[in-house]
Amino acid sequence: MGLTPSDVPKSGLKTPFRDGLLRHVAEDVVKLAKDGLERRGFKESGFLNEVAEVVRTGVTPAEKLLEMYHGKWGQSVDPVFEELLY
Repeated sequence: MGLTPSDVPKSGLKTPFRDGLLRHVAEDVVKLAKDGLERRGFKESGFLNEVAEVVRTGVTPAEKLLEMYHGKWGQSVDPVFEELLY
């Protein structure tokens, strides 16, 4: 099964791509980005930590929000204003 643009918003990193998942492509991209930043000699690779965590777990921020929406928020978006307050 190949990647189609309509698959990605629905299945995120779990989208089938070639012989694996889109997550595997993301792992390669994060590694390339990290290696490139480190070769520059600056301490910039830390900016990739959150992205690397999403790729490592395979769970996107949107999926976390949907889990809360269908779970403890009882299908209400109102709690987002308190729980995600900066």
